[in-house]
Amino acid sequence: MIRRLLQTLSLFGLATILSTIVWITAVNEENPIIEQIYPQQIIIKMNLQSTNMKIEQYSASEATVVIRAPSQIWSQLNANQINIVADLNGLSPGTHTIPLEVNINTPDAEILSIDPEEISINLTRIITKTIPIVVNLQGEPAVGYVANSPIISTENIIATGSEESMSNLNVIDINLNINQSKDTINRTFTFNQISNLQPILKNIALQPTSTMITVPIQQLGGYRDVAVRALLDGKPEVGYRITNITTSPPTITLFSNDPDLLASLPGFIETEPLDISDASQDIDARLTMALPEEVTAVSEQSINVLVSIEAVQTSQRIRQNVTIAGLGADLSAQISPESVDVIMSGPLPILDSLTTENVNVVLDLIQLKPGNYEIEPSVIVSGPDVIKIDTILPSFISVKINNLNELLDEESNNNNSSNSVTNTTTTNP
Repeated sequence: MIRRLLQTLSLFGLATILSTIVWITAVNEENPIIEQIYPQQIIIKMNLQSTNMKIEQYSASEATVVIRAPSQIWSQLNANQINIVADLNGLSPGTHTIPLEVNINTPDAEILSIDPEEISINLTRIITKTIPIVVNLQGEPAVGYVANSPIISTENIIATGSEESMSNLNVIDINLNINQSKDTINRTFTFNQISNLQPILKNIALQPTSTMITVPIQQLGGYRDVAVRALLDGKPEVGYRITNITTSPPTITLFSNDPDLLASLPGFIETEPLDISDASQDIDARLTMALPEEVTAVSEQSINVLVSIEAVQTSQRIRQNVTIAGLGADLSAQISPESVDVIMSGPLPILDSLTTENVNVVLDLIQLKPGNYEIEPSVIVSGPDVIKIDTILPSFISVKINNLNELLDEESNNNNSSNSVTNTTTTNP
């Protein structure tokens, strides 16, 4: 009885084991276990909670993982379920080797390996300090002027960055050129656009990011700026006109021990007279100034005056016969019309001197075969290259080109026909 019970139990256990093996085999065939590399790299999450520390460098930002999971899990797996963390909390500034922690948020999957298993990372301390702004004035204002101390809208800025970056930033120097200035200077400087600061400020945050600098420039007592006016005598040659008068410099600074005398001046100083009688070209002269007694010129003792003179521009019409060019040896041409009106513009003296001999109207018939054409004539003007052709009327010439031999044959036939008729008329009264 006992033996039979033991045999029954043994058979039951064996059946159970066999059925389990069959079930596992069936499951594996339907949903096999797969071990392989996940097809994309996983971003390493840097866990750094300290606000006064900053990651300066790291050896890797992504890692590769090998996962073991059923095929159905693989088909549903995504990168968000895989977490790789580098815990940086509690570390001091410097270089550290950090092991990577990895887990997968699915119960039926397992991380078998990770590459790399650790990363090298460099931490630096973040500091904030106040940086003063120093303005360096370069050059000197114009004679008779003085520059007062610069006014800075923001004299200090707050800079935040790594200890290493901040070690090179102790002051912000701004160079401002005031050379020969006569007016108060107002300029806004954006710090990261200042060339010598760009390498330093690359990894540093500034607040504010710009400042305005004002340099008050005032004129000293006994000095006054006045305009310069050129005094001209005479008129240019007939047919010419003045187009511009420039003085260099346009203004000058005067000095006098008598402020009332300076204040009584009309606001300009005239040069000595410049004779431009019968001038037909620009005049460039150096002239002295007519200054009152007890008044001296500080900046310039003489003035350069340039008087620009050019011919008066006008227009003129010339009727000219058309000249044929390029016609083949065995060809003849009939043109209509045989003359055109040419309207030209340019300096009056040159146009007045033009004759029909200076103007040629050419009709280019080169390489043209017998036939009818509409051809645009070209105008050639001999003389100074300042004449502009405005219009040719008419703008196209009708041309009929014939074969000369055919014309001769046709005329011969016509003559023979005419003689035949004459003879017939004579013999039959």
